[in-house]
Amino acid sequence: MRQSASPDLIKAAIQSKKPEIHFTRRVTPGHSLGVFPASFNPVTTAHIQLIRRASLEFGLDEILALAGTSNADKAGYECTLEDRVNMLHLALDPVSNTSMGISSAPFFVDMVDPILGAYPETTRLSFILGFDTFVRLLDPDGKYVRRYRKKFEDQWQVLDYLLRNSELIVAERTYPDRPDLDELLKRHNIALNRFHLMDFPGDLSERSATEVREAVRAGRSIAGLVPAEVEDYIRSRGLYQA
Repeated sequence: MRQSASPDLIKAAIQSKKPEIHFTRRVTPGHSLGVFPASFNPVTTAHIQLIRRASLEFGLDEILALAGTSNADKAGYECTLEDRVNMLHLALDPVSNTSMGISSAPFFVDMVDPILGAYPETTRLSFILGFDTFVRLLDPDGKYVRRYRKKFEDQWQVLDYLLRNSELIVAERTYPDRPDLDELLKRHNIALNRFHLMDFPGDLSERSATEVREAVRAGRSIAGLVPAEVEDYIRSRGLYQA
């Protein structure tokens, strides 16, 4: 079985006391970097298509896929960080312009400094995210402000720092009670040159990691929801079983 990250690296990422990026594979850096942080629990075909589409549509020289040691809104995961990273490599090793790693911080704003510190000063940084993640990132009630490693006075200062240092590539998704995009951008004073909307087919956006886990627990097929190599890995490791 392929091993994509050493036990020491996994341990170091989990025990990290500050925001860090631990690379498990690194390709030659390019001027335009797209960072895709996610749980990858597991990595799905939708994740892969999102990466490919963003890379092509926005001319990204390099994609950095980051599995998190923790999640901002969940207590834990149904499988280990090692398993999630291994599945990420099985899915993305064939994609030539994709680096992979682990983020010790769950929030985008805390990832900015360690990412930029690992790349040339001329690097143009963009975060790739889904529409629902974008809505949570806006944090209208300021519930995350005190949880960031970097100190901010309020959610407006957080968003200002993020958008001064990066751009956002947001995958379109239609769902019930979806907020109005124009109203969101105006209310949060988001400059259009820092925000990019990417059309993403509904059939792909509905292929979620949650659906995969539920299908495995119910004994249903997950073919097409995850790459074949990831499907084999889940089966061989007995992941997500009831």
